[in-house]
Amino acid sequence: MKKLQLVMVEDSDADAELVLRNLAKGGVDAVIHRVETEPDFVQALQWMAPDIILSDFSLPQFDGLRALDIAVAYAPETPFIFVSGTIGEERAIDALRRGAIDYVLKTNLSRLPAAVERALREVSLKAERARSEQQRHDQEIRLQRLTRTYRMLSSTSSAILRLRNRNELFDEVCRIAAHQGGYGRVVISLIDPDAKTVRPRAWAGMDSPTLRIVDCVALDSGPDSMGMTERAIRSGAPSVHNDLVREPQPPAQNEVLTALGYRAAAALPLLIDGTAIGVISLFSSQPEVFDAAEVDVLFELTANLAFALQYLEKDEAVHFLSYFDSLTGLAKRPLFCQRLAQLMSLDAADGGSLTVVVFDVQKLGAINDSLGRYVGDRLLEKIAARMKQAHADSESAAYFGGGTFALMLAGVGNAADTGRMLQNAAAQLFVEPFEIDGQELRPAIRSGVAFYPHDANTADALVQNAEAALKAAREDNEKYMLYGLVTQRPTSRSLALEARLSGALDRDEFRLHYQPKVNIGSGRVEGFEALLRWQDTVDGLVAPSLFVPLLERSGAIVDVGEWVLLQAVRDIRSWNAAGLAAVRVAVNVSPLQLRRRDFADRVLARIGSTDRQPCRVDIEITESMLMQDLELSIRKLAQLREAGIGIAIDDFGTGYSSLRLLARLPVDTLKVDRSFIQSIADTPNVATLVSTIVSLARAFNMHTVAEGVETGEQLEILRAMKCEEAQGYLFGRPTPASEVGAAITRLSQKTR
Repeated sequence: MKKLQLVMVEDSDADAELVLRNLAKGGVDAVIHRVETEPDFVQALQWMAPDIILSDFSLPQFDGLRALDIAVAYAPETPFIFVSGTIGEERAIDALRRGAIDYVLKTNLSRLPAAVERALREVSLKAERARSEQQRHDQEIRLQRLTRTYRMLSSTSSAILRLRNRNELFDEVCRIAAHQGGYGRVVISLIDPDAKTVRPRAWAGMDSPTLRIVDCVALDSGPDSMGMTERAIRSGAPSVHNDLVREPQPPAQNEVLTALGYRAAAALPLLIDGTAIGVISLFSSQPEVFDAAEVDVLFELTANLAFALQYLEKDEAVHFLSYFDSLTGLAKRPLFCQRLAQLMSLDAADGGSLTVVVFDVQKLGAINDSLGRYVGDRLLEKIAARMKQAHADSESAAYFGGGTFALMLAGVGNAADTGRMLQNAAAQLFVEPFEIDGQELRPAIRSGVAFYPHDANTADALVQNAEAALKAAREDNEKYMLYGLVTQRPTSRSLALEARLSGALDRDEFRLHYQPKVNIGSGRVEGFEALLRWQDTVDGLVAPSLFVPLLERSGAIVDVGEWVLLQAVRDIRSWNAAGLAAVRVAVNVSPLQLRRRDFADRVLARIGSTDRQPCRVDIEITESMLMQDLELSIRKLAQLREAGIGIAIDDFGTGYSSLRLLARLPVDTLKVDRSFIQSIADTPNVATLVSTIVSLARAFNMHTVAEGVETGEQLEILRAMKCEEAQGYLFGRPTPASEVGAAITRLSQKTR
């Protein structure tokens, strides 16, 4: 093991030797470099990087506080410990304020090894925190950069749609790339075949006669002297230089670019039918800005521009972008319906059949919010690419926007073939995960299906009916829905269910089930979450995803929510009477409840009138609920918190909380959404996100609870992250109040 390098400000060689012996006795292997004067101390700090600094407080030629000031100036990250026999308590406190880590009396040198080890641990932890903060900062910068780049791509697509003059289009693309993309200079150049040169046609950002000369490139260089522009044209691939200091261009160009402050540059070819006709050059004052994700976006920009140039003379660029989605390259709804109508007319003559499948990507909004819009856009692009690969006729696919895709399929005879058709047409696209920016995404879909001629006789009606089936699948929480079943839903299912639900509270049909929350470190049950269930007389136990939206839509959720609170308190009282260990119970609150101005008063009244014991109730809210009336919500929650009611943010990470907002909220607990926990073991970026949430909660003195823990591997990862609590099927499913005692006993036995 490497010996510690110590600089010691000490005038006594004997005292320094005594310090060294005590360190060795305490297991600290060190080498001491003793200095007596200020110049020698400064020189030692400049020539070496000590692991720690020890200093006497009173010296004949030197002052300990002066030594501390010098150490703070020359080695601010190095821990400083006073080792003195003369330092008093008042001066010791002053020294600690000025930057010293500790002080040890020479009469008690046995404490020195422990003080040194503690100081080194603190430095190590501080350095680790600094590295983590830097990593998070770099990730945020990169996310902001890619978001800005995608905004630039969207704006250039709009320009291609809007402008019909080539020069105007070039000027606008350069302007957008410079202003929205944040590049210092953008140039579009085209090849002059007669002169065998590349000449600029438009530019934005910094400009000068010298740069104009640099922009003109002759296409006759040798392999060793080619610049990035010529290399991009000859190779047909992007030419990227992320550090012009270490990866210089030809001398004449490099001298001009670096003198103007540019540190990175890229050139992307404009290709038409595989042949380069020009190049887009971009320059940045920041090195390493052109990473793989950025280059991918820029390459798409050049592809869009090249396509527009190819058809601009015939006025087909506008036509293309009117009928095709610029992100996915798939047909938009009008063109899809037009193609469907043509196919229907042919199949009608042959007596054939057609099927339209409309499917959407679930939780696309959550992906955009938590991982960034650019990740969501890349996911849509990759889904479209798989659709094109899976179906030889790309005209059978479309993108309607908002994460909704469509397929037209011929020869899927009837509803009996639906399962096979869905598996082969839509679901197979999502069997393999999508890898985006180093992380795996496994999105789920819902589908709606309509058959021709059974469900409709026109293209528009067939698509509308498939969309209606998709909407029904969402409402019923089904993976897919046939339009033929949709017509039966309003009377036989949804309306009848809603009618029975309206009297469920009066008939005492609601139940509370409780899921344990377990301390990850000790295995002890810390509390339970109360989960609402409906014991319907017709359908039995109805899933909350079906009846809770109906309660919220009718407003009955307010009365049911108050019943939940009252019943939870009754159950707590019953457990206490039975001698069970005191546990806390978390109750979910709906947005309609929180919006009531008397919300806090009603909660306190219900708890006070039912149970005189200390309050053991927590409430859980979602991030989005707070945004309705932030200031009023904060006042309500603060009132409850003062009364001893815990406040938790449910499904944290899927909403819009900012650090500024989080610092103001009277919140005790952050609950990490189950969607993150499910992929924590196999998706590094998700694990990083969860670790960040745990660290964030700790920084704000909040607890963290991980939802949806189902495997031991997930639990071990959370334990390593120092997440405090977990709940999920690994510990137990939600159970009736009467079985809570047995659940506590079972989990307690596991920890023994």
